[in-house]
Amino acid sequence: MYLIPIFKAYNKVGLYDTRVGMILVYAALIIPFSVFVLRNFLMGISKEMLESARMDGASDFRIFRKIYMPMARAPLAAVFLFQFTWIWSDLLFGMTLTKSESARPVMTAVSLLGGSTIQKVPPILLAAIIVSIPTIVLFILSHKNLEKGFIVTSK
Repeated sequence: MYLIPIFKAYNKVGLYDTRVGMILVYAALIIPFSVFVLRNFLMGISKEMLESARMDGASDFRIFRKIYMPMARAPLAAVFLFQFTWIWSDLLFGMTLTKSESARPVMTAVSLLGGSTIQKVPPILLAAIIVSIPTIVLFILSHKNLEKGFIVTSK
């Protein structure tokens, strides 16, 4: 429903088929979800921790850096992994808002490899597997943070 107005606006402003245009649309779509998840997590942290840090003389920045950021590693890892996977494998906006290969997201380029012939399926599947490697690597790297978050929230 909102794709047609975005397409028309991108054409009018000159953002159609540009990397800046793709970055803007993904940022506009990702920020609300990320803020929602992180806000809900941070609102769940007890006020007593904040009050005790203030009584110890900690500044706002120190409270954020020493208390909130270490506790928020798991939600940050989950949000980052979810958003990266969603953008990395997006077809809808990549096919609608780009026409050249230089501005196209990677999965959109993979989907357009074979055209309409069935004989090109094995190269497309191989390309999809290769393109999925960064998501797998990010999951492996963020696994410890996700695991710690599950342990903390389950107690």
